[in-house]
Amino acid sequence: MRRSMLNLETLLQDAPLPDQRLRRRAAKLVQSMVRGHSPSSLGCLAPADDTQEAFTRGAYRFFDHEGVTRTALHAPMQARLREQVSPSQTACVAHDVSVLNYTGHQRKEDLIPVGNDHTFGYELFQTLVIVEGSPIGAAVTELRAQSGVLSSLCDEPLPFVDHLEQAERAVDAVEKLLPQRHLIHLFDREFDDVKLLRHLADRRYVVRCRNLSRLVAVHGQQRSLGTHLLSLKLQPVGEVTRRLARGQATYELRVAQTQVTLVRPSLRGVQKRRQKPQPGAPLTVRVVVSELHREGEKTLRWVLLTNLAEPAFSVVERYLCRWKIERLFYFEKIGFRLECWHQENAERIARRLLLVQMAASCVYQLSAASDDKSVQLRQTLAKLGGWSGRRKDPVGPTMLLRGALLFLGAMQLIQIHTKQELFAIAKSLEPFLGQILRRKGKM
Repeated sequence: MRRSMLNLETLLQDAPLPDQRLRRRAAKLVQSMVRGHSPSSLGCLAPADDTQEAFTRGAYRFFDHEGVTRTALHAPMQARLREQVSPSQTACVAHDVSVLNYTGHQRKEDLIPVGNDHTFGYELFQTLVIVEGSPIGAAVTELRAQSGVLSSLCDEPLPFVDHLEQAERAVDAVEKLLPQRHLIHLFDREFDDVKLLRHLADRRYVVRCRNLSRLVAVHGQQRSLGTHLLSLKLQPVGEVTRRLARGQATYELRVAQTQVTLVRPSLRGVQKRRQKPQPGAPLTVRVVVSELHREGEKTLRWVLLTNLAEPAFSVVERYLCRWKIERLFYFEKIGFRLECWHQENAERIARRLLLVQMAASCVYQLSAASDDKSVQLRQTLAKLGGWSGRRKDPVGPTMLLRGALLFLGAMQLIQIHTKQELFAIAKSLEPFLGQILRRKGKM
């Protein structure tokens, strides 16, 4: 299915911001996010048609404006998702959490301990919508700080209970945002929880299992899930492609499957918050055991809990889509340099992060476009960003972002200076940096 091209001005013109001036400012800020990050106190680079000083002052006022709320900034992305995922269409929805390390940022007012006792920052929970293997955008973004959870779903801080409760809230929000779509919720093993599985019972899901020692009912008898799986014999079913940190690799896939019933109460919160076990209705779950084999590498073994009626091979392919949200976190931290932002509290960072989601959606769209004009544009930006031009080297969003940074920086220069002024500056720098201009003489 061909998806419509994103137009930032059109997308933002209906954003529930107080006035048109703020909507124009939001559009400029999104373009600035694509440009990258500067070491200034605010950390936003001016777009091509503005100066840095004026833009920095405007950005500071924007992020502090009482009418610029998180829900207003998130509304354009919600509209984008409703537009891009048609009714009756299938979409994967990946949920995950990542740590933001701001230990070296002494001016931040509301950091919390994250990761270990020596790291301070925020926790970022996000929900990414993926269609036909391509990310579309974040449906939910939540930042946990001292004041609670700053969510894209409401403007007041929410109390933090645990990440499982965040996952339940995100599932409900996406189902409400995208009704009549076939959504498949994807979770890694940190979200293997009986209460969450019961919450997902009426939805479609794939959850990687962590607790193999839990008791399940099989043919009327209770035994540990791990013990039951020992009796299964895996069969080769084909090959799958898995994205790696650099490039991708093909693996032989072997699978086996069974069905069990979860009958035990949920133990969520029992140890840390001293809650009582929470009983629930018996839940029948399909278990897909998969092994990915590749010569010279350690075998990857995943136990997946699901209620999908698809073949086991397809269930594994669905779970592989979950890697896209890991790449989103990488894109935000490395491409948009999220952990270098100098905003002094979580509210400002949360507002800027919601604009970044629109910038990321623009880059994702260009990455997935297949028409000749878009492919040529993508290759041009990728070469500016350092792409070698070899087909075996994939063009990722971060590389496109680097290319866009150089291009927009060049556009800013030619709008501020004349051609003769730029050549004069280049000639003045040559005694210090060596030859800059490609040819000598009159230009």
